[in-house]
Amino acid sequence: MSEARFNIVFYGIIQPGSDRNTVVAEMADMFKTTADKIKPYFSGDRKVIKSNVDDLVAEKYRVTLERIGLVIKIEPAEAVAASSAGNTSATAAAAASATASIDTGDLSVAEVGANVLENPPRVEPVPIGDISDISLAEVGASVLEHPPEVTPAQIDDISDITLAETGADVLEHPPEVTPQPIADISDISLAQTGADLLENPPKKPAAPIPDISQLTLDKSN
Repeated sequence: MSEARFNIVFYGIIQPGSDRNTVVAEMADMFKTTADKIKPYFSGDRKVIKSNVDDLVAEKYRVTLERIGLVIKIEPAEAVAASSAGNTSATAAAAASATASIDTGDLSVAEVGANVLENPPRVEPVPIGDISDISLAEVGASVLEHPPEVTPAQIDDISDITLAETGADVLEHPPEVTPQPIADISDISLAQTGADLLENPPKKPAAPIPDISQLTLDKSN
């Protein structure tokens, strides 16, 4: 019986809170191509980033791509072979042609038959903030029936806030609101009228990503 094979599929969805332009730029940097050739992958259509790989390689792609902000779906290769036929677009082919053969860097796949659950690879822990004030409920405690006491967070003075009278239409007759002072925004500028920020986004420093020199886009997509 042959080993199960999988496709790494992207539907153009990014992680909540991620910036689309930043994700596009980091994906382009990851696959050694340009943002213009990556943008078609964010159109919302089904795009196969890598096809016909084993479960270990599929998981490695998923973890790496989701780390930069993509939402990845792993699909059985045999289950989607028919539906994926004819889904290739000229833009996707252009993105695939931009990739080159590269070495595997310092990433490797476990040997066949290796039990990564019993002998997991060494992973460097990521630093987290101070959680010294967080505690766990006792085993068996029902936090729904007996929720823990929570100290209310301090809020600013709201003595100048009032509620509209019952039945008042605040859409037709909105209350007068005094503009609030804002912080210094002297270093913020507006793009020129008519500027296309999707095609020519402002330059932002890319977030550092791990070594992914062994990853490539699927040339068949």
